[in-house]
Amino acid sequence: MVLILGATGMFGSRVLRETAARGTPTRALVHSPGRAPELEKAGVEVAIGDLDRPGTLARAFEGVEAVFVVSPMDDRIEIRERNALSAAQQAGVRRVVKLYGAVRHHGDPLDALHLASIDAIRASGLSWALVSPNSVMETSLYSQADAIKQAGALFGCTGDGAVGLVAADDVARAAAVVLTERDESGANYELTGPSSLTMSEIARTMSEVLGRSIGYVDMPEDDFRTLLVNDAGMPEDVVDMEVMLHMAAWRRGDADLVTDTYRELTGRAPTSLAEWVAENRDAFEPAGSSARAPANSS
Repeated sequence: MVLILGATGMFGSRVLRETAARGTPTRALVHSPGRAPELEKAGVEVAIGDLDRPGTLARAFEGVEAVFVVSPMDDRIEIRERNALSAAQQAGVRRVVKLYGAVRHHGDPLDALHLASIDAIRASGLSWALVSPNSVMETSLYSQADAIKQAGALFGCTGDGAVGLVAADDVARAAAVVLTERDESGANYELTGPSSLTMSEIARTMSEVLGRSIGYVDMPEDDFRTLLVNDAGMPEDVVDMEVMLHMAAWRRGDADLVTDTYRELTGRAPTSLAEWVAENRDAFEPAGSSARAPANSS
């Protein structure tokens, strides 16, 4: 039995789908009972539990061989994941696979939370592995969808820093392999797309696929943060944790990483940015427009 934490989130829901599709007995941990019926209809066993309330977790971990650990990106990462680890130890879980990241954050506040969780996993005596994606296309580009639709531009403060963006579906396929087929303890599987691109290059790729001009506006860091807080209405703590730390890492060159790990795990080529944009083009088309062919198509 494999237990998937965060089973209704971006990563957890995809890993759940992939492990279930492989015929692996799979259990989903969900916070809200209202989400259970849709998962049960898909043939997935559901357990209700809250990582912030350790006393609710015992049933979810009972009889589990391996657990996929992922938690929301906030200041409770370490607390939640330590609660999950304690429940795993008490239930006799053998293996923990934690979602980490390939971007080098050098111990910044987000990284410090993850590193504390990893230290606890290392000390647990359980078999463990990390699945570490580079920045993900979904979070990096869906957040820019309105700007792309309305202004025909991406905005950021990354300078000439490049990033090996990876598709979330690729991360899930790789994680499912690590959960169900691999048994190396202490391995860190760093996952990326097939190439590393600057924001200007990302904008050019999107222009080619969408058949219209998309630019990139590089801003001073403080101005970009103000834009997100004042114009986009994002809470300051969310901006700092979920956006600015990543933008700073890109700008330093700490996301400029391409690996062949996805192909090694799955036997497939990773999804390119052009392929991903083509598959998700509706998210970036202005309202009322019809899908247009790429500018270079015949």
